[in-house]
Amino acid sequence: MRYDNLTPTFGAIIYDIDLTSLTHEKSRFLYDLFSKKKILIIPNQKLDNKQLSSVASIFGNVWNNSKEKYNGLMQTNQYGQEDGLIEVVEENGLLGNLQLPWHVDLLHFPSQVLPNRLLYATELQGKGASTDFIDTIEGIKLLDQDTFDFLRNTSIHCKAPYKTPWDAIMRRPALNFHPKHNSWSLIADELFTIHIEGHSNYKEFIKPVIEKMKAPNTVYSHEWKLYDLMIYDNWSTMHSRNSFDNSKRKLKRLTWDQDWYKND
Repeated sequence: MRYDNLTPTFGAIIYDIDLTSLTHEKSRFLYDLFSKKKILIIPNQKLDNKQLSSVASIFGNVWNNSKEKYNGLMQTNQYGQEDGLIEVVEENGLLGNLQLPWHVDLLHFPSQVLPNRLLYATELQGKGASTDFIDTIEGIKLLDQDTFDFLRNTSIHCKAPYKTPWDAIMRRPALNFHPKHNSWSLIADELFTIHIEGHSNYKEFIKPVIEKMKAPNTVYSHEWKLYDLMIYDNWSTMHSRNSFDNSKRKLKRLTWDQDWYKND
């Protein structure tokens, strides 16, 4: 098993690994690398739903739609679901082929714990939208001290711009402290955050903040190929998607509660 870095500070693409048969060695390798790199790309993996679930289970407790009354899987019934675990995300679903601004998944979910996610490309036709990332742990270091101090001492109000099974606004800290990286990351985003305490115009405030976090070592854009598998950390990254027309882009998605100390 070997890998190359996606950027100097975050992300890795892994070669010479077959995920159809997981061993303790492979699982430990993936877990440890994910804890360090925040995003893993594993190309050319032909996996069924059970195998995808096994990969996600390396990192924590995979969400099951049949076990929880309110969970993030329930919001995407329009996409379709498989086996109660896997969401099918495609251009004719809830989010369509529209541009999605910078966001951290499930900020609006009624829990203070951020889950992590896996994406797997099962159908691609035409030019599908790339998935872009910002390393918010490194990016936040590029902000001036006054902006950081404000974010450190304020909260955000979060609500999805589409219908969810719960009708409530979630309140979260604007910054998240990452237990593995021992540093702050930004979770105040452009999609789910509707208000920031202490500022009258949230959109006017957050867009330039996110722009200041961009640098060659803090951004990565992934152009999807068939059978690409992506694992990403919502605790330390923010992502977005460009709009796309006349294209087929079908991804399978799993969500899990990350266990950062599983192998300690």
